[in-house]
Amino acid sequence: MADAVRWWDMRPAQGGQAKPYTCPICHGVLLAMTPNTLLIPEGDPSRRRHAHTACVVTQRKAGKLLTRAEWERAQSPPKPAGRPWWRRLLGSRALH
Repeated sequence: MADAVRWWDMRPAQGGQAKPYTCPICHGVLLAMTPNTLLIPEGDPSRRRHAHTACVVTQRKAGKLLTRAEWERAQSPPKPAGRPWWRRLLGSRALH
């Protein structure tokens, strides 16, 4: 499910309609009016899905279902290691 989506918005929800939903992760029944998690792929509310909160937690622990901030952090190149703070404070005199 998450392979085609780069990042997700997630928030707690409770189905407001008296109908069951299908969890997009486990494909099990999500009973109406029970607390769950709303998944919004890449901020597109027209593609939102309700999922079992336990399924979302399992996927997050496995490193799937990244938030936007997590995805952006993974895309940025690693920063080069800078000088230690004490060398910046003392300048080049620290080595002499």
